[in-house]
Amino acid sequence: MRIDSAFGEGRITGAALALAGALGAAWAVDARRRGKEARSMHRTLVDLLLNALTADDPSTARHSRRVADLSYALAAVCGMRGREMATLRVAALLHDLGKMDDRFEEMVRSSERLTPAQRREMEDHPHESAHIIGPLEKLHPGIGRIVASHHERWDGTGYPAGLRGEQIPREARIISVADVFDALSQPRSYHDALPVGEVLAKLRESAGTQFDPELVALAGTPSVMERWSAIARDGLRCEKAERAREKAQSDASEARQRA
Repeated sequence: MRIDSAFGEGRITGAALALAGALGAAWAVDARRRGKEARSMHRTLVDLLLNALTADDPSTARHSRRVADLSYALAAVCGMRGREMATLRVAALLHDLGKMDDRFEEMVRSSERLTPAQRREMEDHPHESAHIIGPLEKLHPGIGRIVASHHERWDGTGYPAGLRGEQIPREARIISVADVFDALSQPRSYHDALPVGEVLAKLRESAGTQFDPELVALAGTPSVMERWSAIARDGLRCEKAERAREKAQSDASEARQRA
């Protein structure tokens, strides 16, 4: 029996196109799955790095995770997406790793305010942080400059390079606002936590000098402030629980020594 060549070729071509389409769809689904798995593994490895480097100072790890969450919420309303957001998150998580350097240990653990000399020395920690995360530059281009710039100020009086305005990477400007918000809204050894409303007022006072005024305005919008307030509340609960646990451990240690 003879099959009409045009009909046969049409069937073959249609089948091939259908198969190619199915394979393409399957590849796309698999690529998305593998992409999600890779991103998940990357996030896990970054968290492991943070845990390993802050093992002796878990409060820094908790602060860094909150800053990452705060930064992510603010960046979302700035229109950042995709790889930019991924780089921002990693930079925020690892922005303070330089403080783990041995020469900063006593200053980080001290319950006293830093002396002028100590503050000048501490100003080198952004460079240290950028150096530590150098190997991540291939995955997150520009991450070193972001981390190195998170203590720059909008008016050019920050450190370490004295960058001004939009010379400062936008991601670093976002982390700067989030960093100070968390520092003020959580208890420290030298000050109590401030209410979120007071913290926002302080941010507004420093808009245009320390902070990018546009970012401070966005931080005060209802959608961002709702998320930031929730992060602050969760942080306070966590810090309270951790302090109670640490006190219980200290009391138990003293009891054993007296026994």
